[in-house]
Amino acid sequence: MTRDTRKILVIAGNSSDKDGLKKILDQSEDDFVIYSAESSLQALDIIYSDPPDLIVVDELLHEEGWKKLCYRIKGDTVFGHLPIVLVLQPQGPDIEIDWDHIPVDDYLQKPLIAGEVLSRISLIFVRATRVRDANPLTQLPGNFSIMKRIQGCIDGGARFTVAYADLDNFKSYNDKYGFMRGDDILKITARILTNSVRKLRLSECFVGHVGGDDYVFIVPPEKMDGVCAGIIANFDLIVGDFYDESDRAQGCIYSTNRKGERECFPFVSLSIAIVTNEYRPINHIGQVSAIAAEVKKRVKCMSGSNYYKDMRRIKLVDP
Repeated sequence: MTRDTRKILVIAGNSSDKDGLKKILDQSEDDFVIYSAESSLQALDIIYSDPPDLIVVDELLHEEGWKKLCYRIKGDTVFGHLPIVLVLQPQGPDIEIDWDHIPVDDYLQKPLIAGEVLSRISLIFVRATRVRDANPLTQLPGNFSIMKRIQGCIDGGARFTVAYADLDNFKSYNDKYGFMRGDDILKITARILTNSVRKLRLSECFVGHVGGDDYVFIVPPEKMDGVCAGIIANFDLIVGDFYDESDRAQGCIYSTNRKGERECFPFVSLSIAIVTNEYRPINHIGQVSAIAAEVKKRVKCMSGSNYYKDMRRIKLVDP
């Protein structure tokens, strides 16, 4: 059975260390794509533009620089799930490391032995697959992580807002242009969401991908309006670039509707339904989903890209 290609980012200031590790990984029967970085800044640029599946960091990266880099990656609201392997210098058989304060998932120790390295790397990927539910297209956290974060908001007792975003007229786009071009829209939507949320630089923020054209993001209530307005502005600014010139000229595309009739569909737009406990108590995640479904119906009745927040007040009746 052919395995999916896995991308490994090797971060080391010493070229011989990078080359040695890359040489070992090239011996694997697995389909690895190896790329490298020599500094924290270069590594972050790569991670944000072309996320790897695994990060390998050499302990000698600018003295304590490796630790700051790992903390930054693990603290990122989008890429914190990426597994990190630390390559340690020789320390003898009685190695003692306080792993509670080392932001990595596993380690390798020099001198590197090819068989051991390949076995550990394979195990790391297996373990990551078991515990991670990232969407394969966008690499955003999936349903398990989404539910866990929403439940955490509920259990925390503070005010929160959860936004459910999905695309309008996306099926007609797929029918006309095909799934590969449709995936490009899904990926750029994910990037717009993550970039908009990351700008807040707040640990409580979150972006997830339910699947298909459905996304979820969480930001503080006082930030939600600004984030949604920015997301919609950026989305509408670039979505036209995904259409052929002839379709852009006529402002719509012809495709078959659900009744089997030929219809002119508007360009893909973005609808965002916002659920909050600012106006009503929310005690379990099922309430969030039910309210989101109601609000989504309303916002989808609006033309173009829009967002709408549920502000209905529910008066509690004392027993």
